Amino acid sequence: METDQPTGGQEADSPGARRQSWLQLVQALFGTAGVGRRQALREAWHQLRRREAVAELWQGDQCISRLVLERERIRLGRDPDCELPVEVAGVSRVHAILERARSSNRDYTLEDFNSANGLFHRDRRIRAIQLKDGDAIWLGSPLKGNAPVLRYFHPRSALELTVHWVGIASLVSSALLVSAMLGAATVAGGSKIRSIAGPVKIFASDGSQVDAKQGSATAWPSLGNYPLHLRQALIASEESRFGWNSGLDLFGTLRSALLRSGGGSGLTQQVARLYYADVGRDYSLTRKLRELWVALQLEVGYSKNRILKMYLDRAHLGLGSDGFEQAAQLYFRRSASQLDLSQSAFLVGLLPSPNGYSPCLAPQHWEEAEALEESLRKRANGKLSERDQQRIAAVREGEWLPTQRRNLVLGLMHDQGFLGVGPQADQALQDAKRKPLNIDASACRESAIEAYPYFSDYVMGELEGRRFGLNLDEDSGGNYYVESTIDPQLQLLAQEQLRRFLDGPAAAAGLSQGALISVKPSTGEILAYVGGGDYDRSSFDRVQAERQPGSTFKLFPFLAALEAGVKPEDLISCAPFGYVAGCSHGAGSPGGTASVIDGFALSENVVALRLGERAGFPQVVKRARQLGITTPMDADANTMLGGRETYLYQLARAYAVVANGGRSVPLFGVKRIVDLGMCPSIRSLSTCPAGSVTVPIGEQPRQLITPEVNASMDSLLAAVVQRGTGRAASVVAEGRGKTGTTNNGVDVVFIGYSPSMDLLTAIWMGNDDNKPADSASGALVAELWGRYMQKVAATTPLRS
Repeated sequence: METDQPTGGQEADSPGARRQSWLQLVQALFGTAGVGRRQALREAWHQLRRREAVAELWQGDQCISRLVLERERIRLGRDPDCELPVEVAGVSRVHAILERARSSNRDYTLEDFNSANGLFHRDRRIRAIQLKDGDAIWLGSPLKGNAPVLRYFHPRSALELTVHWVGIASLVSSALLVSAMLGAATVAGGSKIRSIAGPVKIFASDGSQVDAKQGSATAWPSLGNYPLHLRQALIASEESRFGWNSGLDLFGTLRSALLRSGGGSGLTQQVARLYYADVGRDYSLTRKLRELWVALQLEVGYSKNRILKMYLDRAHLGLGSDGFEQAAQLYFRRSASQLDLSQSAFLVGLLPSPNGYSPCLAPQHWEEAEALEESLRKRANGKLSERDQQRIAAVREGEWLPTQRRNLVLGLMHDQGFLGVGPQADQALQDAKRKPLNIDASACRESAIEAYPYFSDYVMGELEGRRFGLNLDEDSGGNYYVESTIDPQLQLLAQEQLRRFLDGPAAAAGLSQGALISVKPSTGEILAYVGGGDYDRSSFDRVQAERQPGSTFKLFPFLAALEAGVKPEDLISCAPFGYVAGCSHGAGSPGGTASVIDGFALSENVVALRLGERAGFPQVVKRARQLGITTPMDADANTMLGGRETYLYQLARAYAVVANGGRSVPLFGVKRIVDLGMCPSIRSLSTCPAGSVTVPIGEQPRQLITPEVNASMDSLLAAVVQRGTGRAASVVAEGRGKTGTTNNGVDVVFIGYSPSMDLLTAIWMGNDDNKPADSASGALVAELWGRYMQKVAATTPLRS
């Protein structure tokens, strides 16, 4: 490792060295002969292609280490064994990995190794990045001041640089060709770009958004709904020539290609990136060409007003907000149509770097100015640059970064005549600059929407499934508004109760995960859906995971027996059945008998097997299939006792049939679908074309269980709660249900419903690694079921 003062590159990469490489090639071609020429050409060619990748670590203005990258994999961190050690506080033992997956790859990839403080690039935390020459990556947040910076240098070889400039020359010469292409596109009948792809927006039954995505679903129906001063601020800041140019900023495109930097794109080019993922987001020349071609087609296919509205609908504005309507709601708790001049200028000022200019990152008080100065002095060893001094002065004077950006936009509007003329314009500028921003402080603390990620994933699966068969790829499809069945109040209760129980009684019993689904039996609507304890830690959906149901499967042998003529009061032998011991809960002695209802209430295995035998094991399996169980089942004792894996989702659907008087229950999470490609905004749903709205066709109801048999099965389920293994659920009036516990407590389940509440809830708990929890049982889950259903009854009076 080298530690001398770096220069960022090697002498061989200087202009003189590159010229010398070409002279060497010329001399090899014309100045030598025979075998010597071949050797000279080989050496000259090698010199032309020669380049060197270097990683430098900086802290403040001091380079603390430098490494020429030759290995395929290099570790960075405080561990002395790391190939690039970083002995700086805040850096993890192994903070990140520099890796070149294949030797043929030109550049390295830097990937975070689950470090505590992460990697940051351009004020954004990143997981991994494909490095380019000149990249600077912070090992920790740059706001902390003392975070070390990894600088990556890999300049082009003489040959690559020549090819690059030839490409730039080609781009310049192609300007005329672009104009010809524009004319050709017009003559040929216009743009081929018509379908606008985008994300799917999922909304609850009360109209609130429940997925974590933003954008066009919150857009206004027409450009006129956005205030004029917002449109003027955008044009003044982003592209003053937008109204009359071709939609292409060729000068900016050339500058971006030359410097290999971002920016340099006109509004239409930015719209091309926002709406068409195939354009890409890298800083390559090929991306710029793709962007130009799509922008040309947009200019031909759409009016200037349509393109401007498309930008306002979906521009990125920080903190997860896409589109000016969403951003206005987030930062100011008002619609974009109600923004004043100052607020419009503030939002437009965020566009170049929404996270870098975020009000959540900007210091606002004198004390923070002192802290900022102290931090900057430590990072620079006591010496402050001119830029640092300006930052400190701006904070002391109260003009923090977002205010500077707003005032910059206001100044541009003033200079371009958007604020009027003469003294009137000067006064308007002064008034707008003096106005407080009054940003909603909660925007920096919490998301603008409540996300239910497990349910959102379920809805996406339902949309892509055989019922709807939609293409949801954001690159080529999607862009739908989806009204779901989820009840936000029940969903929040379900998430809260499951999380609390996992942290308390479940953890004490050795259980670490859980899943819950609540449905309305009379309709099949899914009202609450929680696939696990923490989506950020594990997105695996346990509602639709194959787990052993335990005794909850006994619903099917008991139901088949009732249909075969057995009555709840009939006595069943408690004698051992094969390898299964006799009755064990006092309902009857091992050699005696137990009633059907007691055998179900106390979950006697031998009673379930004898009833299954009486109905016929194949008939039990057939009945389970008719009630919606699709997983593999054998007609044997193991299946009768819940030893075959199935889905909690399917068990909930089967129990819902009993709760619905024996009638079929088609579980679903989607109420209505609107194609936002045809209807551009949910604010104008009443005016959407008829073909843009899809209301799902409901399933034809069927009587799967006769009313008499269903009433008997309902009484068995009531007995479980009243005097059986589910007594912990008896806190709910008219509660019915069934517990399930597999060997060693690997899976514990409770499925129950309340007729008066028209609500069924199924809960599973266990461990993802199948670790036993000997002290766990279905009775423990029945306790959680009771707590949750009690909360529902107390907070939603209409269900009680």
